[in-house]
Amino acid sequence: MHFDHIDHSHKYIEDVLCIIRLGILKRQMTLTKNKREVLNSQSLVDTFNAIGTTGIVSAIWIGAQKEHERKDNKGREDIYFYLNDDKYTRIFYAEAKRLPKPRSKSEEEYVIGNSSTGNPSGGIQRYKLGTHGDYKLSHNGIIAYVENKSIEEWILIVNGKITMEYPNDSLLTSTSFANEFISTHNYIYQEDSFVMHHFWINLTKNKTH
Repeated sequence: MHFDHIDHSHKYIEDVLCIIRLGILKRQMTLTKNKREVLNSQSLVDTFNAIGTTGIVSAIWIGAQKEHERKDNKGREDIYFYLNDDKYTRIFYAEAKRLPKPRSKSEEEYVIGNSSTGNPSGGIQRYKLGTHGDYKLSHNGIIAYVENKSIEEWILIVNGKITMEYPNDSLLTSTSFANEFISTHNYIYQEDSFVMHHFWINLTKNKTH
């Protein structure tokens, strides 16, 4: 049974985070920099789905798929997690981002940016605008493929951009898991806030194929 007012991201968040952590651990060495983002993400999603639907992490069946199409046609999330109920209820969305952004050596669109058509393309930005995620869910995610510099350098760059663009939001802070961060952000058109879970995958030492 599905109730619209239930925050499913809060109820299942620990299971989803465990699936992501284990999936990244299993697939990290097969991911490569300079590969198209969608190919790395597809590899991860296949692994997330296998973990979430076979009881490895939890007795709860949690599927994972790529490219959730939104009904409002205002964009789509790269990855989503869902339940095996009558509505395939979405419980968590994750955007994938490359650091740096494609065809750039130092720029990022992790926080804020514009696409070639002038639409907002920043990872955090689109969640704040509500064009990614769901206002009923209080937890969202970003998976970053770090292709140059160090993770420490990118944290300084990303947190500097947050300070400049969104001074009322929190910065990315480390968790007890390696290369995993957490932050809190305010919606632009809603009074509520949401939690972002950040998973950064270091590809600087992975061989390209």
